[in-house]
Order: sequence, then C-alpha cells, then structure tokens
Amino acid sequence: MYPWRMKFMFLWFCLFSTVLPLLAGSASYSGKVVIIPVGEEDLVSRARFEFMSRTLERCSVEGAEAVIFDLDTPGGLLWDTVELMMNDLQKLKPRSFAFVNPRALSAGAMIAVATDAIYMAPTSSAGAASPVYGSGQEMGDAERAKMNSATMGMARAVAKRKGHNPAVIEAMIDMGKELKINGRIIDSKKEILTLDAEEAVQLVDGKPLFAKAIVKNLDEVKRAESLKGASVTAEPTLFEQIAIWVTKYASILILIGVAGGYLEMQAPGFGLPGCVSIAAFSLFFFGHYVAGSLVGQETAVAAGIFLIGIVFIILEILVFPGTILPGLIGFACVMTALVYTMSGWEMPVSPLPSEGTAPAGFDFNLATYALGLRNFATGIIGAAVVILAAARFLPQTAPFRRMMLSATAGGTLDSTPAMTASRSVQAGDAGRAISALRPYGTVQFGNLRIEAMVEGGYLQSGTEVRVREVQGVRIIVEALA
Repeated sequence: MYPWRMKFMFLWFCLFSTVLPLLAGSASYSGKVVIIPVGEEDLVSRARFEFMSRTLERCSVEGAEAVIFDLDTPGGLLWDTVELMMNDLQKLKPRSFAFVNPRALSAGAMIAVATDAIYMAPTSSAGAASPVYGSGQEMGDAERAKMNSATMGMARAVAKRKGHNPAVIEAMIDMGKELKINGRIIDSKKEILTLDAEEAVQLVDGKPLFAKAIVKNLDEVKRAESLKGASVTAEPTLFEQIAIWVTKYASILILIGVAGGYLEMQAPGFGLPGCVSIAAFSLFFFGHYVAGSLVGQETAVAAGIFLIGIVFIILEILVFPGTILPGLIGFACVMTALVYTMSGWEMPVSPLPSEGTAPAGFDFNLATYALGLRNFATGIIGAAVVILAAARFLPQTAPFRRMMLSATAGGTLDSTPAMTASRSVQAGDAGRAISALRPYGTVQFGNLRIEAMVEGGYLQSGTEVRVREVQGVRIIVEALA
C-alpha cells in the first residue's frame, strides 16, 4: 500500500474515532444521576437552554435515575426559563433536584421551584426573581404589574405542582407581596424576597419554607434522596458547542463576514475573502438554527431575506453605483435577517397539562431585540474599522498585489513587471479604461495596458481617465472632467 494512502486512511480513522463521538454525544444516561451545571452566563444563552432541553428529553428517553441542577447563577432570560420550567421539566420522567451552590437568583430561583426538591449549600442564597429588561430599560408601572402578574401565575402553577410553597416564589417575584410565617414577617412589601440557607430550610407547618436541607456537595444530595446511580455531568455535543459559541460571539462572525465581503469586492475573480465571508455567515445561521433561535422554515426565511439584501447591495455597488436606494434596501434586509436571528420572537408558552392555559406572549417590544441590535452594531462597527484599515494598507501588500487582475476582456495585460509598468506612467498622463474599475481594472495608456485603481468610486469601461498619483506599484486614476 502506498504511504499516502496509509496516511489518508489514518486521517479518516482519527475523524471517525474522535469527531463522530462528539457529534453523537456521550454514553447512555440509563440508570445514572445526570448533573446539569448552570453557571453565571448559562441562562443568558438560548443555545444553552436548547442544550438543557435536549438533555432533559434524553434523560427521559434513556431512563436516567435523576437529574440535579447545580445552580450558581445570577439569572437570565425570562421566557426561555419559563419554557424550561413549564414544559421541559414537567415532561421529565426521572426525579429532578436543585442544588443552590451558592446562588440561584432570578431565573435560577424559578428553575429551582420547578424541580421536585431543593437543597442549599451552607453559604447560599436564592430569590430576587423580579423580571427586568436585559437592556437595563426601566419598566413602567402598568408594564411592571402586567409582567409580574404573568410571571407569578406561571411560577405559582409550577410551585403547586411540585409541592413548594407558592407564596415564597410570589414574594421573590413581586415586591408588593408580603411573606408572613407563623406571625413573623419574613419579607415586607418594601423588598423582594431573597433567602439565605438557614431561612430557606426553616419549617412551616412541618414543611420546609423553600429548601429541603442544607448539604455540602452533590454527593450529599444523592445520599439524602437515596440515589444509587453513578454521577455523570451533561456536556454539550460538538454541534451544541458550536451553537453556544456562535450565539456568544455572533458579532465577531458578522465582522468577519462583512469585512470578507468587502475584501472580495476589491479583488478580481472569486477568492479566499469571499470563501471566508460565506463560511462566516453560513456558520452564523447554522449555529443559531442549532441553538433554537430559528425554528423550521424560519431558517430558510431569514437566510432568504439575508441573500436578497446581499443581492441589492451588489446591485448598488456594481450595477447602479451612487443610486443609494438599492443599497439602503439591501442593508435593511441584511440587518432585519441578522437581528431577527439573534433575537427571535417571544412565543407563548404551552400550558401545564393540568393547569389550564398559560398567559399569551406580550406585544412587540424593542427591548426584546436589544441583544441582536447590539451584536449587529458591534459587528458592523468592527467591520468598518477593518475595512478602513484594509483600504489604507492592504493594496500595498504583496499578497494583495498577487490577487490583481492578470487579464481583461478585450486584450491582455502588458507583460512588463508591475513596478516597471508603474514607472511607465506619471501623474497627469491620460488614458482610457478598457474595463470597469471597481475599484481595480485595466487602463490603456497609448500602447500600454496596465492595472489601475480609482479611490472612493466606480468607473465604467470606456471612461477617459488621467493618473492622479503613483504609489509604488499602485496607479491611482480619476475621471477626466
């Protein structure tokens, strides 16, 4: 067997033995105690919610013994949390537990009350679940009342179903709710309830106020619940990791995609910048689809609007330069597709099987799209910086010069080396463009055809031009008045 074939087979073996297991996921959860870590940034990522949802479904299908949420979170996305509480955790067949280690604030507290039992670390706290806008925007009184009412209704239904005290989660959500236990005020109407470990485990009519017990670690949770299965920590598959990365660094992909598209437009033919741009935007849409931001036909619609926008931008640059309208339409389509993909619509939550219907989704609110708009703006501004730097320095680099056009329709380029050709013309020399300059093209000076460029514009084939400046091998021309 030839050595290159052996190497090829070895590479394929490495692929199947390492990458494919990552795509397929870890070993079976059958009979095991599955630990789902919920860290500081996990509840602000829709991709992470999708991962938790798939993990819970897998636990049910494969017959896990139990699921334990290891909570250390300041909170996160409200409606994604509600979906996890009211759908995923209610459909879960194995028993579920929450270990507050050491924080379960806001959305973390709501996840805790959706489990069968809650345990607290010795120095821990849970509560402060009042809804807020992620953008920091203040809610009006009516909007606050509406949001709190809907959130309390959903959390109360889950708490009752799991045997927790609904008054506790209500006091954690609404400042106007007073919590009084055995004649003692635990939380007044001036504060939102947050419980420490000792307060959480105090007994009320023989039942714990919020948590079942104080434990030091996950092993003690297992002993307290007589769980015998081996512990396994749920880890995202390769595709899920990609989705988490894409949603977290979406602005970087936008930067790469836009900058790559610009660089491709500056070079003749189709090359590396164009491939990089296509790869960046393909990864952007694929990652958000895996993350659950796009569902079903939404993926095709969002990608279609994006492609329509790109077509309009190309028309503005190449076919109708200076008309502005196609460019504005294209930019609006691209922005709409990208922002929608990063934000998604707030959908109504399905009702609990025995609790009637859940509240419908709220009306459109710009705050819903704050993250998408922020990522889009960051990506565009970053791309603008890269483009300005590229416009200033890239044409002078050797790799870029090698990408320049070597032949054009209607003739061939002079075989004189680029430096010699640039010395054959001087500032003020007149010529005629024999190809479109966008910004590079071919200009004929007498019997000499050489590569030239126009700055900040577009010149059609046949335009009379003159040399404005010669910078090394770069010849800059402008249209004759």
